[in-house]
Amino acid sequence: MLAFGGYKPAVSPRNNLMELLDIVVPTGVIKRGMTIAQAFEKCIQSNVPGIPFCGDQGRIEGRFSIRHIVKSTCIPHYMIDAAHLLGDQIYHATIPTVQIRAMLGLAVEPYILENTPCVSPNSPVEKALAIMEQTNAGYVFLLDGDNYMGVITRMGIVSLILKHQDELI
Repeated sequence: MLAFGGYKPAVSPRNNLMELLDIVVPTGVIKRGMTIAQAFEKCIQSNVPGIPFCGDQGRIEGRFSIRHIVKSTCIPHYMIDAAHLLGDQIYHATIPTVQIRAMLGLAVEPYILENTPCVSPNSPVEKALAIMEQTNAGYVFLLDGDNYMGVITRMGIVSLILKHQDELI
């Protein structure tokens, strides 16, 4: 099935070469009362940049994002704004060890992002990629109804594209 401009979708009702279920990364979830250090550990264990935050009822209420935490707690905004001007030696603006220890002990709740990028197992790869771009995230959560299945990452999608490159041409 060719769409406009000769573009052939990676997934269509007739062409199920690339399934999100093939690349889902099962993860734990973040819960109330956890620290940033505990949340980092969960992300690192699964090698994903973010995982869901579940409320007291077990429902996903937001997301924990490593990028958001680091941006919010480790890098002053003026450095982000002037990143293109920074040299390779920035001795006066390093992150103090005391600040890092304090950040790791903080509760996750104030840093939880409300927008939660989600797709279903039946969603096409293109939808997952579009939502990643729309939410400025390198991942989406795979949900089957209310059942959390894991994380889909941009790297996972690229690995799927490479795996099926001969069939897609």
